[in-house]
Amino acid sequence: MQKNDWFLFVCFLLSLLLAAPQVHGSVPFPVSPPAKKTYKIAAEWALPPFSYVAANGSLTGASIDIMEKIAAYNNIVFEYIPMDLAQAEKELRAGKIDAIAGLTYSARKNKMFDFSDPYFTMSDTLIVPNKKRNSIRSMSDIRNSHVVLQNREAVVESLFNLRHTNLTITDNQLSGLLALLQGRADVFIGNKWTADVYLQHFKQQDSFAVLEIVVEPADFAIAVRKGNDPLLNVMNKTLAVMKTKGEISAIINDWLTPGFAVQINRLQHFIQLLMIVLGATACILLFIYIWNQRLKKAVQERTKELSTLNGYLQEQRQQVADRDAFKEQILNNIHTGIVTFDLDFSLTSSNSRAEEMLHSSREAPLSIQHSPLLTRIIAHDKDIRDRKEKRDDSLTKLEINEQEEWKVIYYRLLTLYDAQKRQTGYLLSMTDRTEEKRLEQKLIVQEKLHALGQLVAGIAHEIRNPLTSIKTFVEVMPDKYDQPHFRQAMMEYIPAEIDRLNAIVTDLLDYARPRSPSQEKYPANALLSSLLTLLRVTVEKKHICMEHIVHEDLVFYIDPQQIRQVFLNLLYKCDRCGRTAVNKKNHRYR
Repeated sequence: MQKNDWFLFVCFLLSLLLAAPQVHGSVPFPVSPPAKKTYKIAAEWALPPFSYVAANGSLTGASIDIMEKIAAYNNIVFEYIPMDLAQAEKELRAGKIDAIAGLTYSARKNKMFDFSDPYFTMSDTLIVPNKKRNSIRSMSDIRNSHVVLQNREAVVESLFNLRHTNLTITDNQLSGLLALLQGRADVFIGNKWTADVYLQHFKQQDSFAVLEIVVEPADFAIAVRKGNDPLLNVMNKTLAVMKTKGEISAIINDWLTPGFAVQINRLQHFIQLLMIVLGATACILLFIYIWNQRLKKAVQERTKELSTLNGYLQEQRQQVADRDAFKEQILNNIHTGIVTFDLDFSLTSSNSRAEEMLHSSREAPLSIQHSPLLTRIIAHDKDIRDRKEKRDDSLTKLEINEQEEWKVIYYRLLTLYDAQKRQTGYLLSMTDRTEEKRLEQKLIVQEKLHALGQLVAGIAHEIRNPLTSIKTFVEVMPDKYDQPHFRQAMMEYIPAEIDRLNAIVTDLLDYARPRSPSQEKYPANALLSSLLTLLRVTVEKKHICMEHIVHEDLVFYIDPQQIRQVFLNLLYKCDRCGRTAVNKKNHRYR
């Protein structure tokens, strides 16, 4: 191996020996690891970024991270207690704590405590309001000023030698800085990193200045109780290893550089922004000429596009106008009246049929707003909706019979919505079916008269038969009255024929004048026989072959007269339907 390689190998072995924790006793490898010992370590509670109480209540900072490294190297546990320095010194002298992290070295304190090797050198500086930053360039410029500072012996002694200076001593730097921020002091002397942290915390960094004036540099070290050499040796050896590895510098830089890094980043961002602006300016100047050359061509292209779009827009307008005209023609030529309203039932549009039904005109379409028929329809719809007798999509019938004018109107009132499903108004469609209803009634009357004519023809034929029988008996009575069998036949047939006439007249009266139903047991065969008797003339005239098959023991529980009327109506319906069928010689009904 070369000399450089040997040198690096030896340094590596030495670093391992220095970093390894010492093992006491004669056993080099214990069976079980020793229990960790806990030491109570005090540190300032308001000295960021070196030591301070975090939001979660724990003590943190650069000094605490260094102590954690020392604990990890030596397999020991440190319990951190936040205190003011004056209280921490009393607790350390009384033996209630084992060490103070981050205590500044002085000759007086060295007589009371044992100090480790320093791990950071720090000097105080001046923090003043912005209005005084240009008038203070050295320590001598703070004469006749009220100065507040933490109790550091070297700084206090130097200020005592400065005449006409009013001094206020505080237990920690936060109290002194608050006195400055609240206007109770003119100058604060303290740690510039701590001051910068608190100024940013209170958002006062733009109102106060941290001057670059060095005031009595001091070493940060770890203080232990006088005579506690084992703990002091552990601290010194571990600090030496950490300095060799650069771990202390890394921890300090992690805590102290963010502020400077922010300033550097701001400067870099400014430079980058400046370069971007210069580059953008150059690009703008470079492209102005090209843009100026292409502007005319671009304007021409845009003009052509706008002309094309204008033609397309005119075409779209024409299509929209044609569609509107088409829709208007459809609406004005349908048989249904269409009216639209807004949410307050104020008229918005109507077609020709609606204006005709509501007695309005194209010149004054809004006059139908007060049309009696329209008012009657809206009131009728509201009434049946209040009674919950109507569905939204159902067709409603309104019958009006006032002032000798009878009308039948069918209407449907629907709700209108826009594209966002918001209600915009109402649509009323209505149809006047008065003439249809009148024609239906006339047709019903005609059908009744036709049915009555056929019934009368059948009854006349049935009446003629018994009358013929009676007439025959009357005519031969003078010649054959003396014959016993003639008298017996006459007494048998004449009353039967008279009953038959009476039954026919009774059926006719019952058909013309309905009565309350009277149910009884009635044979089906007798019912059909009586029906065929009434229809015999019509059946023979139409060449219809009537064929009925009825069980002899079939009996109905009915009102014979009313059921007979029902069957007569049905048979007349069949006869009307048969007229539209293909004309055949014989029709067979079964």
